[in-house]
Amino acid sequence: MKLTTEQIAQIEETLVLNGLVYQDVKLEIIDHIASEIEERMSQEEISFDIVFKSVFEKWKSALVISSSYAWLGAFFKAPRFVVDKLVAYSKREALNIFFLVLVFGSILAFIVSNTFEKETFKAISLALQVTYTILIVCTSISMFLIWRSTIKTMYGRLFLFRGWVVFLFCLQFNIYRDPLKHFDATNSFLQNLVGCILLCSPFVYSFFQLMLASEHFKIVKKLKLV
Repeated sequence: MKLTTEQIAQIEETLVLNGLVYQDVKLEIIDHIASEIEERMSQEEISFDIVFKSVFEKWKSALVISSSYAWLGAFFKAPRFVVDKLVAYSKREALNIFFLVLVFGSILAFIVSNTFEKETFKAISLALQVTYTILIVCTSISMFLIWRSTIKTMYGRLFLFRGWVVFLFCLQFNIYRDPLKHFDATNSFLQNLVGCILLCSPFVYSFFQLMLASEHFKIVKKLKLV
């Protein structure tokens, strides 16, 4: 039995009341719940209201407001279904960040360990500063657009929650105050490697936060085309 528009709206309203305001996840769950209700109404020949209550009771645990201190931070709270999805995404993201930091950190360490000319160091420092400036500008624009957007997604929410860290890195790593001043060819490769890995961390992290924002924009574009 196909659900009516009013019945679909009732499902959506109940999800919103339970804190599920993210369009991407909300549409996914509405589809699951609607399909389950339709199937049970067809098989058991019982009313929508009875099946509605039964199905939502089944989904109750997935809609409980929860958090993940380790992966999302103590202050990020959302329905458990959303938290579980973002934790899985964050774990994949962490692995990618770790791998790319090691790769770029090793490349940078090799360069600075075999470079003796000050002009080369200045050129690398300038390239790092320009790159991070681009990351900051893109982050700022993305945060503004997502904040203004009427379509809320779980990726957009997490990006707004994490985006400010990109600006904090400017102060913590002195990116705009000669980021390579502690590196030179007289240091051991291991010393340069550790320093370069730390230096590459904010760049790779900031890039992946923009990937988080891009997920939001992809979903918004897709929803507008529907």
